[in-house]
Amino acid sequence: MKKILTISLLTMALFSVANADNKFSNLTEDYLTTKASLNVRTTLAKDPQTAANVLKILSNDSNDIVREYAKNNLK
Repeated sequence: MKKILTISLLTMALFSVANADNKFSNLTEDYLTTKASLNVRTTLAKDPQTAANVLKILSNDSNDIVREYAKNNLK
């Protein structure tokens, strides 16, 4: 039940900023490195509209794939 609620809230949060010019710019390094799941980090890194500050954080991620997507979107 807790997992479903967490996923629902995260999904709602992601949709609420879907039309923003600087998507996800308010995400903190602490959240991205300690709380965000691999799926969330990968989705953020793949999105070309993700804010540059978030991509810079993700370009140092522990996962190779996330780092690669983030670095490619920073170019």
